Amino acid sequence: MLKIILVDDHQVFVQGLEALLSRSNDIEVMKTFNSGLDLMRFLADGDLPDVLFLDIEMGATNGVEVAENVLLQYPSVKVIMLSTYFSEDFVSRLMESGISGYLLKSTGFTELKDSIKKVAEGSFAFSPEVMEVIVGGYKDSSESKDSQKRDTISGQLTDREVELIKLIGEELTMKEIADKIFLSEHTVKTHRKNIMAKLDVKNTAGMIKKAFILGLIE
Repeated sequence: MLKIILVDDHQVFVQGLEALLSRSNDIEVMKTFNSGLDLMRFLADGDLPDVLFLDIEMGATNGVEVAENVLLQYPSVKVIMLSTYFSEDFVSRLMESGISGYLLKSTGFTELKDSIKKVAEGSFAFSPEVMEVIVGGYKDSSESKDSQKRDTISGQLTDREVELIKLIGEELTMKEIADKIFLSEHTVKTHRKNIMAKLDVKNTAGMIKKAFILGLIE
């Protein structure tokens, strides 16, 4: 059973999403909050969710800062931002912090449920519009990097690791990847851990960012 928490200052939206998610047999909505401050007070008691859905704008509360604090203090919690809009600055800053997803509120319910499962298993989930910004930003930044350094880093990866990065870039779960390349889920997770060490990143989002810069994902 995946445990999630919803944080949004629009009460009707939160109640509606909670009602929909509560119909799922494998998802439990632990709590809902209308402010980041109330969320942080709750998390301080030690009852942590698997996945946290967090709005960007919540009145006086800055969702970006809340996300950064959660990821810093509770690294086991996967954070998905859920908002009506996005900007390149917000996305870049949140990716650096280690969020696992950024979905627009126009996202369909089925896709939203799939995103929860993907993120819980260590993958990521971004709305197509957000992904376009991510790809564009990282391609631009890659042009300013030294190509020889990129080649050196890429050369440290095995063919299997490059294959795994590409599959993660397709937003497959660890189980889906394991089935696709005929390995155990444990082996796939070990490969992912080794890749993150070689790329000097802390999470899957960081891996995807570095993969774009290195040209491993197009």
